[in-house]
Amino acid sequence: MDYEILMPQFSDTMEKGKIVRWLKKEGDYVEKGEVIAEIEAEKAVMELQSFKKGFIKRILAGEGEEVHVGKSIAIMELGEKVEVLKRPTPVEEKPRVEERRTIPEKKEEKAPPPPPPKKEERVELPPGFASPYARLLAKEKGVELHELQREGRLPSPAHARDVEEFERERYFTPKALELLKEYDLSTDELLREFPERKIDEDLLLAYVERKGIPRKVSISSVQKSLISNLSKSFLFPHYHIYEVFDLSAIPWDKEITLTHWLIKIVGDAMQFFDRLRAVFREDHYLVYPGSHVGVAMAVGDELYNPVVKEVNRKSLRDIAQEVRELRKKAEEGRLSLEEMKGATLTISNLGMFGVRAFDAVIPFGQVCIMAVGMQESDGKAHITFTFDHRVVNGFHAALFVKHLKEKVLDRNYVKMLKKGVQSV
Repeated sequence: MDYEILMPQFSDTMEKGKIVRWLKKEGDYVEKGEVIAEIEAEKAVMELQSFKKGFIKRILAGEGEEVHVGKSIAIMELGEKVEVLKRPTPVEEKPRVEERRTIPEKKEEKAPPPPPPKKEERVELPPGFASPYARLLAKEKGVELHELQREGRLPSPAHARDVEEFERERYFTPKALELLKEYDLSTDELLREFPERKIDEDLLLAYVERKGIPRKVSISSVQKSLISNLSKSFLFPHYHIYEVFDLSAIPWDKEITLTHWLIKIVGDAMQFFDRLRAVFREDHYLVYPGSHVGVAMAVGDELYNPVVKEVNRKSLRDIAQEVRELRKKAEEGRLSLEEMKGATLTISNLGMFGVRAFDAVIPFGQVCIMAVGMQESDGKAHITFTFDHRVVNGFHAALFVKHLKEKVLDRNYVKMLKKGVQSV
């Protein structure tokens, strides 16, 4: 009996996933609960487990392919592995082999005729064994199809893409071939421009600059997820509160940065405001008991928003260590979906880059984002709050901001945090 393996939905906002790696191949036996593939979705890589036991009959989506949630990615043939293992054990088959040895005298005379035709067929197929379009292309481009197949420089059978690939390698250096894809250029166009020389990287770059050709930059699955979620964020009503905070009482340094301090102070403050720990659900709110704070961090060209959970129960040093570990995982592409979801408020600090003030977009599913600007010489910094008006109205927001302004100036509270007190 066949069973379809579908692209799962790992989160409420997931629409499609990318096959990172198949851990099982066609024909492999799989136990229930065994991991069969790794799926990337919403900037995290998750393990896909099998809900049934049986054999992988067919893989429908290859590695690197993106598939919508609910669509088939493989077919499994349900069954037990034991049935296959029992067949080789019988000892009774030995006599049958001996019986065959008693009749070979007549069959030996008939056995020799089959080999000759097989050898003739093999000699005839390789030279020129190609698709009609491949032959046409080879003729147009002056490619000696038969000769190249004999030399092993073209496969047999050859297809059009093999001829085209050979043509590219004949006239372009490896680096120039990479640039062809990067600038989405046609080989025919360049061969017309430079008919009598091999095209290298320098020649191609000079041509691109002269013609003003733009470079094609692909969008990663991480960025696609970010774009999708930010686009959804603009569908709900939101508003901003702009404030100047005096942060002079916070003794931050390289080990425990201003961001680490703000995560802790904000997480403690959220305990006094249920709406800041809530998420919106059509006809109700879900209020989490703990304070879950997201941290916007850039890694290379990608933007991640991992979550520090239960901030109110953690010390400053715990938070600093966890943020460092989350960054390392992001750099290595090991962030799990669990580490990327659950936040109701995110902190984005561009002040470290000298940005004085900015607005930020609330991550989809959260109720607030804090955009932290540069701390000036007098210890003050601009902080912009963006709130989801469906959950946090202006009154609640004003009280929350007022509470925060008081806490960052509370030197006794700051001293307690520095000593390692975990909760308010």
